[in-house]
Amino acid sequence: MTQDNKSINSHIETYLDYYCGLSHTPGFAVLLKGQWGSGKTWFINKYREKIKQLKKKALYVSLYGITNFSEIENAFFQQLHPVLSSKPMKIAGKMFQGMIQAYFKIDINSDAKDDISVNIKTPDINLPKYLQNIDKSILIFDDLERCQIDIGNILGYINYFVEHQGLKVVIVANEDKLLENSNYKDIREKLIGKTFDVCLDLHGALQDFIEYSNNSELKSFLYKNSKLIEKLYHQAGFENLRALKQIILDFERIFENLPDKAKSKIGLIQDLLKLLTVFSIEIKRGIILPKDISKLQEAQTFELTQATAKARRNYTEARSKTKTDQEKLSTLPSNEDTQQLNSLKKLIDRYRILDLYLYEPFPNLAWWQTFFDKGIIDTQELEHSIFNSIYFQDENTPNWVRLWHFNDLSDDEFDGLLKNVESDYYNRKFTNIQEIKHVTGIFLRLSDIELYSKSKEDLLEDSKLYINCLKKNNKLNLNITERSLPSLIESMIGYKGLEFQGKQLEEFQLFCSYIQEVRHLAIEEKMPILAQELLEIMQNDQWQFYTIICLNDFTSSINNVDELHSIYYKIPLLQFIQETDFTEKLLSMDFKNQSLCCSGLRQRYESDEINKKLFKELEWLKSVRNLLLEEAIRRKGKPSGYRPEVLIKKYLNEAISMLEKED
Repeated sequence: MTQDNKSINSHIETYLDYYCGLSHTPGFAVLLKGQWGSGKTWFINKYREKIKQLKKKALYVSLYGITNFSEIENAFFQQLHPVLSSKPMKIAGKMFQGMIQAYFKIDINSDAKDDISVNIKTPDINLPKYLQNIDKSILIFDDLERCQIDIGNILGYINYFVEHQGLKVVIVANEDKLLENSNYKDIREKLIGKTFDVCLDLHGALQDFIEYSNNSELKSFLYKNSKLIEKLYHQAGFENLRALKQIILDFERIFENLPDKAKSKIGLIQDLLKLLTVFSIEIKRGIILPKDISKLQEAQTFELTQATAKARRNYTEARSKTKTDQEKLSTLPSNEDTQQLNSLKKLIDRYRILDLYLYEPFPNLAWWQTFFDKGIIDTQELEHSIFNSIYFQDENTPNWVRLWHFNDLSDDEFDGLLKNVESDYYNRKFTNIQEIKHVTGIFLRLSDIELYSKSKEDLLEDSKLYINCLKKNNKLNLNITERSLPSLIESMIGYKGLEFQGKQLEEFQLFCSYIQEVRHLAIEEKMPILAQELLEIMQNDQWQFYTIICLNDFTSSINNVDELHSIYYKIPLLQFIQETDFTEKLLSMDFKNQSLCCSGLRQRYESDEINKKLFKELEWLKSVRNLLLEEAIRRKGKPSGYRPEVLIKKYLNEAISMLEKED
């Protein structure tokens, strides 16, 4: 808005008032031009509302993708006769269609056969009757540059309304695209009498988009913080109202998923709005991809590292010109990585606000990446982020969480918290592996920026000893279930809504790798115990045994299959069961349950991908088959000798054959 409270495009509106109010035929069309996303469509739609209030008709059609004139006429017909165009009327039957076609001469069946032919020099247009008596209507043709009809033909068609029917016509287009066509240049002077450049009315559009929301609490917040959005837009040098509308819609989704307590924290909601706006703008204009969001923190660290390295080189050069010293201080990434980091660094430079928020991103960058990449609002992670943020710090907040926010602490607070967390760490009071990773990451980060006296190398060794000690004393919960075994990359993202401090440091990555090694070792150590438990399950509940040893519709979907059992189908567990014990318990069952258990064995090896993990069970299967064969021979001539033969032929031979393909 300007100082006199008028829109930046108020002069265009004033002229359109004059043009549309003329009592005589103007004999020319008005062109509203501007770049894509500049707000042309928004402006003309707002003006259409004004025309409606004046009891006039403004027939609008977007030419985007239009391939024939009947599509345009259908659009006008729907606006002139909304009742006849309604869904109930559309399905009234062929007789009704025939009546409409006979009267209006319009192709309702959309057979792509135009009733109109056009020649720019001598137009020969057979308009349907309902378009021959609309002298009080104003026609608006939007997206002219995106029309699929030849530019000469579509302009000739529009010119017919202006020249032969004396109508007032407004054309909306990105003229820069049209000027690439020489035919347009030749024709425009005859048709277009006045041209206006539509400027981005950021303030007006923002107020309008906010008004669309039905959430009064959200509207109040956005109205009060509209200048914040406008400031970020200006910083970005971005002129696209479609992106602005999407930002408001996305923010509404996030806002509605916030806990009620969070909505009273204005600063917290502003943090969300700032990052949403920045990321949305840069993704929309193709500067970054959603997957790049998680790399922004690395880019920021890279910038600081470069600055520090430069300062140290200058200092070293002042004292010593030796090449060796300079080489020691130059620890830059590869050229390819450097280019990408420099590109992301430019984004950070554009919004100095990111300098602050990338130290403590809220929610964490992984959350934002998921939001933009998949459109998912991870409400659990969002809630963790909120209640572990600086806005909800109190005496009940764990010391390590408060230390995580070290940038917000006074020197005395920092010293006290560091001492307390260090004491808990070296007294092994942390037993949650994610919290241990957080504390280790904090120490590594503080060491890296010289706020902690211990070296990163020593801290890495201390962290390994921590894991070893707790594992040895059975104090560390090293669950071996699928959900607690994230990939190495996922394991370094964060926990409780907080990014791991120092996650970009090599020592932290090595620590995460070590944890993975310990987890896999825990699985190997626990295998024999789990195998015996599985054997007991087979003896007592053959149906549960079947559901958990092979991938089927019942795996992990019934009450007595817990999280651990739900991954038995891809763990080579059977090799730890004594073959004689397995055979003995199998033969003690009735034939129905024997078949159920062996059917599970056959189905266990139907997936080539899973068989790569189960190949170690091949020799175990062969041993079980041999034992069953021995029993069949020993009991030959009896039903108890016939049944093992059936199990071998029907199930075990197939299971072994499928697994042997991996050899």
